[in-house]
Amino acid sequence: MKHMTRAALSAALLLSGLAAGRPALAQGYPPPPPGAVIATVPPPPLRVEVAPPPPPGVFVWRPGFWRWDGHGYRWVAGRYIHPPHGHHEWVAGHWDPRPGGHIWVEGFWR
Repeated sequence: MKHMTRAALSAALLLSGLAAGRPALAQGYPPPPPGAVIATVPPPPLRVEVAPPPPPGVFVWRPGFWRWDGHGYRWVAGRYIHPPHGHHEWVAGHWDPRPGGHIWVEGFWR
C-alpha cells in the first residue's frame, strides 16, 4: 500500500464501501437523513383528486400522497394549506427510488 496512487486508493475505498453494505453512497446518493421514511416496495400510482373550491383567503392546494406506515401505504387526501407568504409555491412531496427501496422526500415551500 505504500506506493498506491490516489486513484487506486479512491477505488479501494469505494469497493470497501460496497462491501460494507453502502450501495447508495457508492452510486452517488446521499445517505438518508436521520428518521427518513424508507419503504421497501414502490408506492401505488397517485390517485386523481379534484380540488374543491378554495376557502376564502390565500390558499394553495396540497395534493394527496401515499404515506408508508411500516407495513403498507395509506392514502393521505389533498387539502388546502396557507402559504407562509403570498408569493410562495408548494413543491409536493414524492417518493424517490433508491437502491433497496423508496425514500420519502417531504414537500416544501419555494
